[in-house]
Amino acid sequence: MAINTMTVTGNAGANAELRYTQQGTAIGEFNLPVKQGFGDNQKTSWIKCVLWGKVTEAYAPNINKGDLLAVSGEFYVEEWTKNGVTFTRPCLRLSQIQLTKKQDEQQPQQPKSQALAQQNEFIDDEIPF
Repeated sequence: MAINTMTVTGNAGANAELRYTQQGTAIGEFNLPVKQGFGDNQKTSWIKCVLWGKVTEAYAPNINKGDLLAVSGEFYVEEWTKNGVTFTRPCLRLSQIQLTKKQDEQQPQQPKSQALAQQNEFIDDEIPF
């Protein structure tokens, strides 16, 4: 694990995208918002989260827009040039991910306190590299 580790919690901005390299390695990507400041001074930035390898095939299809996630991993800055202009984007190569448990929509209505307790339960998995 790298020294520059970062942990972010937020709601996925869109469904995770799953693609493959020419060598067949799975890559999953999604964005999470990071808020800083408060009140009128609050600003939201977006961090690109990246999953690599076989574990990606299990996680990426289950990450949907609005899902509450807590992720940790190595922070890096992606840089590219287009038409002579250099762009940068903050990224996180994930080593750990927590997904909220999803409730089955078919279940009967639960008491509010029980539903809130269930919403706050997490699946905590260390991603093997």
